[in-house]
Amino acid sequence: MNRASLIRDSIGWDVANWSRCLSFWEKHSRVDARVDAAAPSVLEIGFGGTHGGLSLWLATKGFQVVCSGLEEPSSAARRLHAEYGISDAITYERIDVLSIPYVAAFDIVAFKSLLPGMTTSGDSWPVPQRNAISNMHRALKPGGELWFAENAAGTRIHNFFRTHFGWGRKGCSYLPSEDAVGLLSAFGTVDYTTLGILGGFGRSERQRRALGAVDRALCERVTPEGWRYIITGIVRKNAGMRPREKRPEEIGTPNTVYHAAH
Repeated sequence: MNRASLIRDSIGWDVANWSRCLSFWEKHSRVDARVDAAAPSVLEIGFGGTHGGLSLWLATKGFQVVCSGLEEPSSAARRLHAEYGISDAITYERIDVLSIPYVAAFDIVAFKSLLPGMTTSGDSWPVPQRNAISNMHRALKPGGELWFAENAAGTRIHNFFRTHFGWGRKGCSYLPSEDAVGLLSAFGTVDYTTLGILGGFGRSERQRRALGAVDRALCERVTPEGWRYIITGIVRKNAGMRPREKRPEEIGTPNTVYHAAH
């Protein structure tokens, strides 16, 4: 299996910077499919009709994966998984992250580029995002892990380009990394890092790859953490944690919209 092709197909965009979430998860997770007698179970929460990139990578690592999205996972995702010969390790479901039909069912829940683009009827950040995190943790077994790779606010320059040329025009909201950690930390211990300064400004994947190399070699060494536009990490569900009970107005299937936020 060609590792470069696997990583490219698993991440898709700004691979040089976003792919570093994969090595972070491998290094810091306490769940290891190589040593567990039974393959650990994973739920990938995708945006919209997910392309199944994370499911691809997870399945090649020996996990049993549920590939999900607000819409049915695309036929392209199924073809991609078949090309890598890991279809038997993946099942497909249509799941709204605000109405996950599982409780204490998974060893890992994973998502990438999900939270900034979420809106519900009458609610904006951080109401649907907080409820989404609560539901993901409800789906985790005690001691399970939430693996996340998400867009952070970055600098004013990032905000300008997102607002005028990117998903900020469609209402996506981006939290500073410290606020994102605060959103997650109510549910357990958070291990995280921040990544990327210039990579997202590339007009092509070749340019993003070159800028990503500069980020890693230079920019991240000399700039504040708050300047970076990616936050990735692991949240561990405390064994004794009880999920927040839903308020009556939160019960039911909300009108959720996801945007692929970069």
